[in-house]
Amino acid sequence: MIEKEKSAVPTFLRDGGEMGRLISAKDWTSHELGDPKNWPISLKVSLSNILKTSFPKFIWWGNDLFCFYNDAYRPSLGKDGKHPSILGERAQDAWAEIWDTIEPMINHVLSTGKSVWRENQLIPIYRNGRMENVYWTFSYSALMGDDEKINGVLVTCTETTQAVLNLQRLEESEDLLKFAVNAAELGTWDYNPITNKFLGNQRLKNWFGLAKNSEIDLSIAMEAIVPEDRNRVENAIQDALKGSNDGKYDIVYSIRNKNTNEKKIVRALGRSWFSDGGAAYRFNGTLQDVTAQEKSAEQLRKANQQIKDEKERFENIVHSAPAGIAIFKGPKVMVEMANPTFLEIIEKEHEQFVGRELDRIFPHIRPEIKSLFTEVFTKRKPVFGKEFFLPIRRKGKIENAYFNFILHPINDTFDDFLEIMLITHEVTEYVVARNALEEKEDQFKNLVLQSPVAKAIFRGNDLRIEMANNKMLDHFWGKTWKQVAGKRLIDVFPELNEQDYIRILRQVITTGKAVRDNDSKSIVIKAEKATVFYVNYVYLPLREMDGSVSGVMITVTDVTNEFLAKEKLINFSKELEDQVEQRTKLLNKANNDLESSIKQLEKANDELESFAYISSHDLQEPLRKIQMFISRISEHEADNLSQKGKVFFDKITESAKRMRRLIDDLLAFSKADNDGFEFEKTDLNTVMDRVLEDRFEHIELSGAKIDQTDLPSIYGVPFQMRQVFDNLIGNALKFAKEDVPPRIQISSEIATLQEIADLNLTQENRYIKVLIRDNGIGFPKGMEHKIFEVFQRTHNKSHYSGTGIGLAIVKKIIVAHNGAITASSEGKGAVFTIYFPEIASEFGISN
Repeated sequence: MIEKEKSAVPTFLRDGGEMGRLISAKDWTSHELGDPKNWPISLKVSLSNILKTSFPKFIWWGNDLFCFYNDAYRPSLGKDGKHPSILGERAQDAWAEIWDTIEPMINHVLSTGKSVWRENQLIPIYRNGRMENVYWTFSYSALMGDDEKINGVLVTCTETTQAVLNLQRLEESEDLLKFAVNAAELGTWDYNPITNKFLGNQRLKNWFGLAKNSEIDLSIAMEAIVPEDRNRVENAIQDALKGSNDGKYDIVYSIRNKNTNEKKIVRALGRSWFSDGGAAYRFNGTLQDVTAQEKSAEQLRKANQQIKDEKERFENIVHSAPAGIAIFKGPKVMVEMANPTFLEIIEKEHEQFVGRELDRIFPHIRPEIKSLFTEVFTKRKPVFGKEFFLPIRRKGKIENAYFNFILHPINDTFDDFLEIMLITHEVTEYVVARNALEEKEDQFKNLVLQSPVAKAIFRGNDLRIEMANNKMLDHFWGKTWKQVAGKRLIDVFPELNEQDYIRILRQVITTGKAVRDNDSKSIVIKAEKATVFYVNYVYLPLREMDGSVSGVMITVTDVTNEFLAKEKLINFSKELEDQVEQRTKLLNKANNDLESSIKQLEKANDELESFAYISSHDLQEPLRKIQMFISRISEHEADNLSQKGKVFFDKITESAKRMRRLIDDLLAFSKADNDGFEFEKTDLNTVMDRVLEDRFEHIELSGAKIDQTDLPSIYGVPFQMRQVFDNLIGNALKFAKEDVPPRIQISSEIATLQEIADLNLTQENRYIKVLIRDNGIGFPKGMEHKIFEVFQRTHNKSHYSGTGIGLAIVKKIIVAHNGAITASSEGKGAVFTIYFPEIASEFGISN
């Protein structure tokens, strides 16, 4: 049963005497401190310490100064008084009768952290059913909380009422006072140097662990003195007996009771008495137990040393701090201290700055700085400054500088002694860099506003419209800037609620990843009428200096006309497909019908080539404008670009050049068959390198892995070879499995005679075959030949973009190069095999 009750007591209250039990038993449910188990660690430790000490101690804790005390303090409260009602009560309520007396001392400890000591101070309290005059010797000291801030006050006290009253009574007679001082709780001793006999009162004998005999030898008494003090005491006694210092004897030493092993520190006061002949005949005095005082003194010495160490540590920290730190004192702003960083900022030596008035060091100091110090002196509160502009002389000339700073009072004394600490950090580079960045942002915004391509910027997760150029406002939105500025995108275009664009834009802000799409259908209400656009868009995240995404910049290109033309062409191809199928059914009936179908197919191919020519030709105009603006930026803005920006700009320039070459090649291809092109020796490794470079972004985004062995050289048309491998690599990336990174293997080997025969190739020649394998979704069985026909698709066009003519173009090019191409799929991806004639056998030249 006892064990259960003990386990119910919180650990820090165990062995805490009656007060520990009272604290544990008290109902704290409705108290502001709550369950003792959840009290701050610092409060638990402080309570545990005072409950286990036999010295009277009291604690005020928290903002409301809740009361706690130990068993040793309990008698001071008397009977029919405050015990135990004040336990956990607020100090002002518990000590209302003396609050005006103790509140200033409590506030001093809480605000400064410095202790308060009073000796024999009269503080009347209510106890024993009445107000009584009580004298106290006490110390108030600060208690630290868990947050290392002052959160309470520790009171160490002794009631000295009786001693004070005795002293008051003893003042009536000097002799009586001397007797009382020497007799009150003192050991007394009397030594006869002639007989070597030593007398002591019972208290002294108890302290020394001596027998109760009336007389003992001095040597027996000396045995109680600890060995390290014994010689010193013997010498002091001999000096007194010889008459040194008029025979007066005053020494502090330690004794150890040989029976109880208890150690005490005592102070001996006495004197020697001499005969007319100068011989000592008597040596007597008192012994006082000063153990507590000496321990307190030792603690005080340690505390002073700790303060000294902390001061040195503070000075070392300040000295090595990367921020400028200086301390000023009094209304004249006298410089007391400055660390090297501060001196470096103002370009002064220590002797030029410390110990002088700030006005005399800087006679032309700005009025704003003077007013800052005045504000601190007036309000006694810190003053902060951010990016404070201050022209400062450095290396003989005035420079504009910016500083963050705090002026903080570090004590609460009279103005003449008030100290103010200044901590400052120069932010000139940051401010200059930010201003330059803002200037570049303005330039960027101007570039966006003047762009011929529709652009807009949205900020925040609610997508507020920060900027939109005229192309976006006029062409797509049909709004003026005043109608949309600062508004949420969804408020301006509620119809987007039923579309996926809002979700995608917020996804860019959340993930920080760009999103792009082609032929995306968008419905916008313009002039109260729903307008359908098909667009190519790019959503790019806009990042802050800390890397966080705060907005999105969108670039939108209207491809409605192209999309509708493509759809029309696809529908036309479907109609053509139906016609071909009908003609095929009638193939056995009439060769004329078959010839007619072939002519229609050829006509469709002619139209397709014509469409490719027109589309390629129409691309030249926007490309010309892109190159024109690239040229202008290169001429006028190149110096403003960062090194990384220049790398990106060079890539844009190179991409525009490659696009120009591609358009030129496409136009040339649409105008003539291979008879009009010049064949040349073509290294397929170089061709493949250019294709992979063009596809770099797609490869990187998809996490694709490309494995390539050495490829042969052939005789052919280089740009057509790029078309062939770009189509095949593009298909391998496009038709990848979900959540599986694409893997593409490119290799080459000699074709077998059986393969040459099966493909109806010229058997007199040797052929090299290039294999392109991927791990994608492949294609259905039975489509091995159909995928090379015009407009044939093996997968749903809503999931995979494309016109269905890419592989047909590939096959046309390969056949024109006297080769062949095959495809296979077994559910583990697709394999495309291209057969090229060897250079020597086909063209009659050597390698």
